[in-house]
Amino acid sequence: MSSTQSRLLLAVIILILLPALFSCTIEKKFAREFIRNDTTRTALVIPPDYLYKTSLKDYEIENADELDEWVLDSLLYEKSIFLKYIVDSLFLANYYHNYCEELAQLGFRVYDQDSMLTFLSGNSHAYIFHLAQLELEEYLIPVVEKEEFDEYLYYQLINLNAMTLNSWLEISSMNDEEKKNFFFSSLSLTDELDGYFRYNYFSGAVKYDYSIDSLLLNEVYQLGELAAYLYAGYTFDFLMNLYVDQRMLEEDKRRSGNYYHYNRQMNMLAPARDDEQFIQMEEE
Repeated sequence: MSSTQSRLLLAVIILILLPALFSCTIEKKFAREFIRNDTTRTALVIPPDYLYKTSLKDYEIENADELDEWVLDSLLYEKSIFLKYIVDSLFLANYYHNYCEELAQLGFRVYDQDSMLTFLSGNSHAYIFHLAQLELEEYLIPVVEKEEFDEYLYYQLINLNAMTLNSWLEISSMNDEEKKNFFFSSLSLTDELDGYFRYNYFSGAVKYDYSIDSLLLNEVYQLGELAAYLYAGYTFDFLMNLYVDQRMLEEDKRRSGNYYHYNRQMNMLAPARDDEQFIQMEEE
């Protein structure tokens, strides 16, 4: 390809990409407007009523499929490593507190249900965030380690304890109480495995040596606190992207398709990864 052809190709690529780049620049400008305008946002946060606890270790119970559901749940609960030791009220309180604290850091005036009248008499940029449901799941996750020696592939199966926190959230605006947005997200923790295969060159024997850094009860509480902190940020991102949609429509501009995530600590704005946003659910 000649230098002239290369320059022409580069020019064509720039012309193709320019509208998208221009759109991204405008979108970020509007997102920054939303971030700066933190004096008019208020939120009523409704806490979850109940912490659901589910053990997925049915295989540990003999004839589990023949038992009454209530009996099976009771047996699974009693055999659980973490669930039976979690104080529901403490877990829920920590979750609620961290969610509200991060919202405040993001510029919201946060109200609880005891301040309903004050909230209702506030400004028009008011939202209701209902932390609808929380569920802790306890289970085992199989991890397969493998390595090849002398053209033979060796396997080792290790079961690790795992905990997942499932969260459901409802967002509505005082300007449009009919419109409710439902979201889901989950966050998990497991034991940490440190292992390796050891090969004896004299005997040809292969052994897998490993150690497990086991999950601790306080880490399960920390899982809830971290999830609440993250989800307050995801809530902010959802409203920020709605604002960008509205401003782009007002300016008769087309969005690039990027969904933006705001990192408060670093004051950074960037397209969100899949694991940096809620899963939006369809209303039934």
